[in-house]
Amino acid sequence: MRFFVYFGLLSLTILVAEIAVIYIPFFSPFLIFLPIIAFCALEAGLVLGFITTIISISVITLMLFYPIVHPLLISNIAFFIQLCVFLFVGIFISYVIHYAKQQDKITDYQRRLRQSHHAIETLEKDYGDAQNEIKARDQFLAIASHELKTPVTSMLLQVQTAIHNIRNVSLANFSVATLLKMLEDTEQQSKRLSRMVNDLLDLSLITTGRIDLEMEKTNISEIVKTVAERLATRLPKKDLMQVNVKKPIIIVCDKLRIEQAVTNLITNAIKYGNNKLISIEVTAGIDDAKIVVSDHGIGIPLEQQKRIYNLFERAVSSKNYEGLGVGLYITYQIVKAHHGRIHLQSKPDDGSTFTLELPVNGIKK
Repeated sequence: MRFFVYFGLLSLTILVAEIAVIYIPFFSPFLIFLPIIAFCALEAGLVLGFITTIISISVITLMLFYPIVHPLLISNIAFFIQLCVFLFVGIFISYVIHYAKQQDKITDYQRRLRQSHHAIETLEKDYGDAQNEIKARDQFLAIASHELKTPVTSMLLQVQTAIHNIRNVSLANFSVATLLKMLEDTEQQSKRLSRMVNDLLDLSLITTGRIDLEMEKTNISEIVKTVAERLATRLPKKDLMQVNVKKPIIIVCDKLRIEQAVTNLITNAIKYGNNKLISIEVTAGIDDAKIVVSDHGIGIPLEQQKRIYNLFERAVSSKNYEGLGVGLYITYQIVKAHHGRIHLQSKPDDGSTFTLELPVNGIKK
């Protein structure tokens, strides 16, 4: 198709030049062929521009050598010089256009090369992140399997012991107190297992984007006091937990999810607080309500503070502290779903302070 376009334009140029030579006295057809040379060089490159120049010279020579109106002698030096100049101009135009196109191609190539390098860097970063996430996920699965197996094994052992004693030991030697102790241990392990299963369920809902909130007016002061009283039994002394709630604070939120977030924060404070004082405070501003949980435990190093809200991330070794290590991730997602914010201030061996900021009307302003 391109060949026919070039051939058609060249033929049209030759026809126009022939008509002009016949009807216009002393007309020089050289300038008529320069545009077609430039067009061919622009569209097809240096070679076609050079070929078009040679064809143009041949046509002009034939056109003027066998004229009807203007006779030409072979020994016409001026005409020969004009042909040489035309050849030089045609080749020069073709080269300049070809060089400009090459520069455009080089510029485009360099642009694409930069884009490719950027894409490769992005892929390498994503690959590294994916590898780290896979490693963290595998560690999480190993921890989860161990943490789930521990209460199940303990409950199974307690039940098997009770069954064995009932079947094979005299009831006189198997007291109600012993059975009660076994049942209480089983209950504790069942609660622990239930909490981990609930965390895994919440984790599944959050990662699949199916967490739903049931928004209603809620007294978060009452939530905090209730959770604190329930969890204070895990401390050696109840006075190690101080709750500062001056008045009822009503906000629009999902009551169960906020209770879950507060439970996670206080549980973390108990777990990593080294049995030192834990302070909990609830305050309210014009637009936001704040829940502040502070401990004086091991703290969190600065380089790990940005990662603790990530999935499968832990700031401490799983060998020293039990649990799945997803509490802060779930808490962060709950607060985020409420259009709130969570802040952390912490230093190693100086404790941690988590602050939840929740919009009063359930809408971020």
